[in-house]
Amino acid sequence: MASATTYELQSSTIDAIAPGRVRFIEHQGKRILFINYSHCDVAMLKAVAEEGHRVIAQEPPTTVLTLNDVTGTTFDKESVAVLQAKVAANAPYVRKAAVIGISGLQRLIYAGVKAFRRRRLPLFESRREAMAWLAQD
Repeated sequence: MASATTYELQSSTIDAIAPGRVRFIEHQGKRILFINYSHCDVAMLKAVAEEGHRVIAQEPPTTVLTLNDVTGTTFDKESVAVLQAKVAANAPYVRKAAVIGISGLQRLIYAGVKAFRRRRLPLFESRREAMAWLAQD
C-alpha cells in the first residue's frame, strides 16, 4: 500500500504564493477580483484571505466584484473564523460576491459564513455562471 506524504509549506513560501492567488480579471467589460482559495490548507487560506483584503481595501467602497473559488479546500473552525472575519472586513468595499467550488459538507460551512455576512453570497456550479452573474448590473 502506498503512503501519502504531506508537506507543510514554510510561512515565507506561503507569503510568496498568496499574492498570485488574488488577481483582477476582466469579463464582459467588468473588473472582477478572483480570489483562489482552491486546495488551501489553513495557513494558505489565511494568507490568501489577508491578501484579498489588502487588495479589496485599496478600492472605493461598494465597487468590488469578487469571485471566490474554494474547490477542494477543507475547512475547520479556524479557517471558518478567518473567512468570517475577512467577509466582514471586506463588506464595505464589495458590491457583489460569488462563490464556486462548494460541495458536500462544505455547504454547511458556506451557510454559516453566508448567514454571518447577512448579504447575498450566491453559490454557482461553474466559473462561467458566476462571472456572468457578477457582470450583470
